[in-house]
Amino acid sequence: MSEEQLSEAEKKLFEALEREAKPPAQLEKNIITQLESEGLIKKTTAMKNYLKWAASVAAAILLFMGGMFYEKSKAQLMVEIEPTKGYMLLLHEDASFAPGDPMAMFEEYKTWMEDTFSKGIKITGQELKEEATVVKGQTEEVFPRDAATKTTGYFLVEAKSYEDAVAVAKENPHIKYGGSIEVKPFMVR
Repeated sequence: MSEEQLSEAEKKLFEALEREAKPPAQLEKNIITQLESEGLIKKTTAMKNYLKWAASVAAAILLFMGGMFYEKSKAQLMVEIEPTKGYMLLLHEDASFAPGDPMAMFEEYKTWMEDTFSKGIKITGQELKEEATVVKGQTEEVFPRDAATKTTGYFLVEAKSYEDAVAVAKENPHIKYGGSIEVKPFMVR
């Protein structure tokens, strides 16, 4: 039947019809399930699992960078280290550094800091960003990102002695993952 054979009323009804009909929502799922069962397409769950995993890791890293120990972040900012008893623990990483699960690492560092506080040792610290600029005289150089050893964080500790500060550094989880910690006393004049 051609368009010329339609009456005016039929033409109006035909024009009023939807041009694009949407299939039922379940139809797509049924077709995908059928194609997967016949082996014509692969299941997409692996990609979804990878995306969930990647999102979890990203969230953990953001939590870690947002403040290593969010529960005590305000208290840490107010920790005053007495200069005559102050030590800086500089965290270094090289190619041998092998970090673990970010959430597990977060918990380890948190526990380590709480244990250090419970021993009566004041401590505060932060993770450092990779970006850095070296200023020499009036020139600036962007610090090379591919340096053999990177300084990735620091802690300030108030300890009774240099030996106590070294003992605190030896208990730091950073050592477990292949990192090194430089212990430097404050210079007081």
